Amino acid sequence: MWALRDTPWFDNLVVDPGYYDLWAQRIAAGDWLGDGAFYMDPLYPYVLGAIYRVLGRDLLAVRLIQVAMSVGACALVARLGTLVGGGRVGLGAALWFALYKPEIMFTAEIEKTTLSVLLTAATLVLFLQRSRASRLGAGLALGLAVLTRGNLLLFAPLGALVLWREHAGADARSSLAAPALFLAGFALALAPVAWRNHHVAGTWVPTTTQGGQNFYMGNNPDNLSGSYGALPFLRMNPAFEEEDFRAEAARRAGRSLDARATSRFWYGEAARFFREAPGTALALLGRKLALVWNDYEISDNQDQYLLARHSWVMRLPLPGFGITAAFAALGVLASVTAMPAVRVLAGFALLYAVSVAAFFVFSRYRIQLVPALVPPAALGVRAFVAHARQPRLLVRDGAVLAAAMAFAFQTIQPFDHGNVQIDAMRLHRLADVHLLEGDPDGAIAALTEAMALCPERCPGQLVALVALYEQAGRTTEAVAWLERMVAAHPRSRAAATELARLRAAGW
Repeated sequence: MWALRDTPWFDNLVVDPGYYDLWAQRIAAGDWLGDGAFYMDPLYPYVLGAIYRVLGRDLLAVRLIQVAMSVGACALVARLGTLVGGGRVGLGAALWFALYKPEIMFTAEIEKTTLSVLLTAATLVLFLQRSRASRLGAGLALGLAVLTRGNLLLFAPLGALVLWREHAGADARSSLAAPALFLAGFALALAPVAWRNHHVAGTWVPTTTQGGQNFYMGNNPDNLSGSYGALPFLRMNPAFEEEDFRAEAARRAGRSLDARATSRFWYGEAARFFREAPGTALALLGRKLALVWNDYEISDNQDQYLLARHSWVMRLPLPGFGITAAFAALGVLASVTAMPAVRVLAGFALLYAVSVAAFFVFSRYRIQLVPALVPPAALGVRAFVAHARQPRLLVRDGAVLAAAMAFAFQTIQPFDHGNVQIDAMRLHRLADVHLLEGDPDGAIAALTEAMALCPERCPGQLVALVALYEQAGRTTEAVAWLERMVAAHPRSRAAATELARLRAAGW
């Protein structure tokens, strides 16, 4: 956060952060209820709005509060480590989480991920306790976490089932008490949202109405990557997403649809994709599962690889997902039969991975795995060190780590550190932030760098660069640049088209 304070990223919020910021400003101004059923997860903008109401719109204060949230998550991960392996494992898990690079990056973002990770860690810690208060608290924490990541809904019935099985040998009253308390806490967290949605929209929706839309985004014939894919009818901005999905659903259905019916419609469209192209759909699901466990951090709002040019912290060789998952695999194999708590964490991680892959993969969607992975990773380090003088066990551990890392560090195109199109998209994002700051020269420099990296396969960046030159009154420079581009890269259709357009206009 300190390293980024003097960069364009600090005060200029784009995409989801910008959307949350405007939402929070409305809440702080007194519009606590809003209108329409919630489309996006509401907890973070309400927390942000409360901060704005008390402190004013102070983005530094928000980030410092998120640092405190991340510290809290670190303490909870330490508790998880202690529960599964004792004090030293707890300290090791805390250190690992404190140095985990994506968590550091998200802590500095005006975005819900840090809050979501904190609540996920709290849910896991409370779930592993055995008191009645902790059962209620685990359900409450899970319900709040659902209001930051909707796919966590899966764990309400599954958590209740696990608790019931734990007490299956007791009398009926005792066996039902723990799951009942857990579900009561869960319902308590969601009740205000369900009431609010019914009050303003006349429909009982306990969370949000975007489930079907997100499911279709990840499961449609145009999605080849397994991450977020552009749809021809959709403006790629959360401010327009609900409106665009509803309009397209109404066009296809031939009638107007309310929020809940729109979500059901898009679930149906995704199901139709599975029916009509089951092989393609299953291959896409397999690809998404591999992406969930891949070391590469797929960005949407912010990109840790791009931030590395501004933040020395992001350039440090800190642990990432691949090494964490590999040592977690070793730790689970070494302890799963003897430690019930490890089984809970491993089960959560596996099922959460499936819940992400069912939709689509982003870095900020899968980081909720990390509180469950870091304690087993610390156990994995302990096992590896303990076996240092036992060649047979050391070879086995090495084989497990090698296999896990080979899987996690495989290249899954287009998510490759050498992919110039991905690099060009990052620089386009930087150009957008420079424009928000009122720095067109910085935007032109970023897009010029993008075109140097990707002169023939990045037409969007080329068109955007030419448009910036024109808006800045530097069309003559644009023509000269395009002439050089066409001469050096005759296969670039975008360059030839733009040059022809400007010449036809008399330049």
